[in-house]
Amino acid sequence: MNRPYLIAGALFLAGHLFALGCSAPKPEPEIASSASQSGYAERYPAELQATATSFGERDDLAKRATGQFAGYPDQLKKPDWKQVLDVIEQADAAGRSYDYVERVRAVDGAVAFFNDNKDDLTRKVGGAAQYVVKQKGCDVDVTGPTAHALQEGVERQLEKYVRERSEAHRRLERYRDSLGKENTATLEKQADAVSFVSYVVHIDMVEHKLRLRRMLEEIETIKKSIDEAVEAERAFQSSGKRTDEEKKASEARIEELGRSKAMLDSSATQAKQIDETMEERVAAAQKTYREAIDRLIATLRKNAGLPEAPPREG
Repeated sequence: MNRPYLIAGALFLAGHLFALGCSAPKPEPEIASSASQSGYAERYPAELQATATSFGERDDLAKRATGQFAGYPDQLKKPDWKQVLDVIEQADAAGRSYDYVERVRAVDGAVAFFNDNKDDLTRKVGGAAQYVVKQKGCDVDVTGPTAHALQEGVERQLEKYVRERSEAHRRLERYRDSLGKENTATLEKQADAVSFVSYVVHIDMVEHKLRLRRMLEEIETIKKSIDEAVEAERAFQSSGKRTDEEKKASEARIEELGRSKAMLDSSATQAKQIDETMEERVAAAQKTYREAIDRLIATLRKNAGLPEAPPREG
């Protein structure tokens, strides 16, 4: 065979294999956009705005929490500093661990559900409690205390639910007796804060960034979907025999779509402004956290009489 053809063929094959090897694999599972769906398009402006706002709130939370790390040792009363060091190091690692992250995601969903349905749930639970009280012949309003107990009970159970997936809290159980009740309670809160801030800066803020950017790519499709949804409602109203209730419900959907379209530009503008600084803010949050946790660990090592640890990567 002619040598030039051999060389050309080899180069083609090498280039093809290189392209296959370097192309980014698609994520599994590959989730399709909902931008063509009218319900998603209607909610889109509010959810885009909420995502942008939430990113800023998480950034502020991380800044406040890391600023408190330096005071953690002074909150403890003559503990075994090696045990404290162990708990804090485990808390730092837990915030980026799969087990902890999955549990926090589940809790975030539960909190969102509870907050969205809190009034209905409180009303039903309070109503049931009030019925029992009346059946017992008591003339007292228990709806307020019941609502408070429900809120407090949910919060405590969710806190316990997250702690079950934190290695830091397993270590705390080991050291509970030697640390004492007061130190254990204080260290539980400190471990919670360290794990959660570690999660926020390394996982949550990054996911907010990716979610916001994915949503920003959908804007043009969203505009089209809203217009098509309005046209579909108009066509629905004029086709066949529609009852007054059907037309009224359809008109309400059109009004809601109109409100969403009116919000779209302002929501997108806010989101784009935040998107421009997201990379820098995530990097800054991670750097601030790492410096704060390293200073805390250095103090704990000093208190424990241990030598300085070598600088950590990442």
